[in-house]
Amino acid sequence: MQMDVITAENIYYLGPEGSNVNRAMLKFIQLYNLEPKNIIPHKSIKSVLEALKNDLNSVCILPIENSIEGIVRETIDNLLRLNDKNIQIFGELSLPINHFLLGLTTDKNKIKKIISHPQALAQCSNYLYKNFPDAELKEFSSTSYAAQKVKNENDESIAAIATDICAKIFDLKIIDSDLNDEKDNKTRFYLLGRKNYSDKNDNKSELHNAKTAIILSIKNEAGALCNVLQIFSKNNINLSYIDSRPSKKRLGEYLFFIEFEGNTKDEKIINALKELEIYVNFFRILGCFEIFG
Repeated sequence: MQMDVITAENIYYLGPEGSNVNRAMLKFIQLYNLEPKNIIPHKSIKSVLEALKNDLNSVCILPIENSIEGIVRETIDNLLRLNDKNIQIFGELSLPINHFLLGLTTDKNKIKKIISHPQALAQCSNYLYKNFPDAELKEFSSTSYAAQKVKNENDESIAAIATDICAKIFDLKIIDSDLNDEKDNKTRFYLLGRKNYSDKNDNKSELHNAKTAIILSIKNEAGALCNVLQIFSKNNINLSYIDSRPSKKRLGEYLFFIEFEGNTKDEKIINALKELEIYVNFFRILGCFEIFG
């Protein structure tokens, strides 16, 4: 399915090239029929969002949650601090995460050292214990940098856990595939962009598998959070995720990030959001978007 929701001169993403965010970016380009002039990787989630804030015609891709490691706190915290109502979540994509062992040789007996991102090493711990019990394990800031290191070292005794895209980028051999201890390992990603609310191309009513994300701050009184949750229950709205994060303004004050099924143009969603105003200090819609994958 292709959608015509937004245009983008630039695409920013959490790099480097060859990462799983890179994989998600390529899929979003296909889904939304994007034709960017520039594709620009960044080293941190904060810098990705800063680039988006300063660009009137761009989008960005960020990871939001992994099925094994959980929510990406850095993404949540930076979204909560984003004081720009025109930046919205446009889409969500879930991708299976498959780890590959890459090197300059396919002979496992030559591998003495394995390098990768700490999450990748953790997600392949059983595989590594069974196949490389004596190998040295070293952490890198990304799977892509680890693959690049193997290429640059030109040493057959070093291997990297990375994506299959990295094998092509750095001309490495795939020593082994499907390394994951948990086979149903998935990460979901957000596509964010700047929204002109008067845009005639707003097509939220046409979304078939919609989800909405909001941020809110509740009043500091007994039962306030319970009252908020009851609003969703009363309107038969399924909450898919809720998380509290420190407001960073006052000790004991929290912001709540909530995702729920439904479209902001649905009557029950409209009613629920109106009711919320009674029990919260503020709330902001971060996006109403379609889910893929």
